[in-house]
Order: sequence, then C-alpha cells, then structure tokens
Amino acid sequence: MPDRNVIINEEVVAEPDVVIKTEGLQKNFGELRVLNKIDLEIRKSEVVCIIGPSGSGKSTLLRCIAFLEEYSDGRVFIEGKLLGYKVVNGNLVRESQSNINKVRRNVGMVFQQFNLWPHMTVLRNVTDALRVVKKMDRREAERIGLETLRKVGMEDKTQYYPAKLSGGQQQRAAIARALAMKPNVMLVDEPTSALDPELVGEVLQVIQDLASEGMTMAIVSHEMGFAANVADRVVFLDEGQIVEHGDPAQIFKNPQSQRLIQFLDTWKSREL
Repeated sequence: MPDRNVIINEEVVAEPDVVIKTEGLQKNFGELRVLNKIDLEIRKSEVVCIIGPSGSGKSTLLRCIAFLEEYSDGRVFIEGKLLGYKVVNGNLVRESQSNINKVRRNVGMVFQQFNLWPHMTVLRNVTDALRVVKKMDRREAERIGLETLRKVGMEDKTQYYPAKLSGGQQQRAAIARALAMKPNVMLVDEPTSALDPELVGEVLQVIQDLASEGMTMAIVSHEMGFAANVADRVVFLDEGQIVEHGDPAQIFKNPQSQRLIQFLDTWKSREL
C-alpha cells in the first residue's frame, strides 16, 4: 500500500482533516535531546491536551509545532504543508521567513506569559496585528477586536492598560488577541501557570467554550481535571517522548505505563 502522505512541490497530500502532523520530530539543545521522535496528529475540531512532568518537553513541542523553535530533525506539517523547511534534492533546507509565516498564518498561540504590550490598551493589543499583518483599516480591525473581546468577557475593559488588569483578565485579552486573527488551530501553553488559583477558572472556562465551539486546539496543561473534562485525547510526555496517549477515561482511569501511573499518583497526592 502506498504512503498516504506524498510530498509534491514541498507540500504534503494528507488526510484533509489532519490540521497538525509531526513525523519523527526531534529537538536538541546542544547535546541535550529535549524531543525524541515525536509522531503526533491533531485533527480538525479535536482538542488534544499534553500532560507530563516539568522538563518533559511539553512547551518545546508546542514551540516547535509553531516553529518558534527550529526543530533539529523530523518534520512538522500544518494543514498539509511542511513548516520551516523545504525539500531540495531530498534534503531539508530552511525556508524563507515569509513562506514560514504563510504556512503558519492560521495558527494562533497563547503563551504562559501574556506578552501584552504595556503601552497599548486592551483593544490596541488585540487589533494591532490585524492592522499590521492583515492590513485592515482601523474601523474594521476595531469591529473584530470588540467582537472577540466580547467573546472572552472583556468588552468592558477595552480602554484599560494591561497593568490595570488582573492576571486572568490579561490572559483572556491574550486569548482574544490570538482569536482575532481567525486561526484554524490554537496552541495553548499552560495558560494558567502564571495565575493566582482564584483566577484559574475564568481562563479555563474561556478555553472550554472554544473547545465546545469546535476550535482545534493543542493545550499544554498541568490542570488534570480540566484535561479530563475538555480533551478528546490526552498525550502523556516524559523525557521528550510520548509514553502513552488515548481518550481521557483511558489515561486517567486505566493508565497502562508505570511512568504514567507514577505521575498520576504524584498529582493525586498533591491534590489531597
């Protein structure tokens, strides 16, 4: 049977509902291998939660998928297109920045830190990329910005500066900024790690609402209860490798690997 993925003009002909695909993805920092041969597919409207201990490579995986980190080996495909490199005489050669941006233009990312511009209002933070990247006029950008802020419950904070917002409000503004670009997939990197415990719920609710609306998402999270409730599939990463993956019931109620059992036991003991 022929391979279902065939490279033609540096593109991949793949199953149409596969939004993200990694093949043999590796990332090294010097002699340290942080990701080791990661094979992962995320399909349209699927929510995949990535869990694992600190230092397991979870955030690096998301950053390589978005090509914010150049991966060392393997391949990443976004909506069927090779990201970061092109194939020349059978070898991978780094792509131009403009072509990299074209491939990942439908990918939104929400970081652990909010990365809002402190000198801009919430509305300006959300609309700036629309005007600079998508060349929208101010009126259209603000229309979309207001619509998106309303979606995350921030319509009454449009003229606030980030310093005047709570951490949860800043994270919701950051989510609105990503959503305003109309991405087909969202990469969300531990969105509550910088928040006080009482602010976690408001951010998780926004993400859960997006999931229920069919947004394709890859979410790195240390919130196991959230992962169990929102994910279609959970991936357990340890030492840069996928140790186990499956639906939430399988992962949390019937783990197969000793390493996952140990990880979940540690998490449960902390929750008590």
